[in-house]
Amino acid sequence: MEDIDADFVKKVKEGEIMVAGKNFGCGSSREHAPIAIKASGISCVIASTFARIFYRNALNIGLAILECEEAAEDIKDGDEVKVDFDTGIITNVTTGKTYQAQPFPPFIQNIITKGGLLNSIKDRL
Repeated sequence: MEDIDADFVKKVKEGEIMVAGKNFGCGSSREHAPIAIKASGISCVIASTFARIFYRNALNIGLAILECEEAAEDIKDGDEVKVDFDTGIITNVTTGKTYQAQPFPPFIQNIITKGGLLNSIKDRL
């Protein structure tokens, strides 16, 4: 994130939501990118679209992600945002505007809740 915001690591707080544009995660073919985002404290990434390999890696490590072009375009830095993962509703608390993303099915929500694919499998054994 240094290229976009050199102070990102100093400003990010546990539980914050990252909002990005199109093809987020492009060029990241390993799980290190979503791991670093999750380790920084980010609880969810909302983007117009995700690079497919990033999308799969994010789910595998339990990083919540949602695709919603309108939210990605409208939400500004500093806005307070809440997400209802059951319905896919994204609320910009700052402006009062809501957006509809496609919610994940329960089995994907379980992977995210358990902190990743491996953790969700361990619970079944």
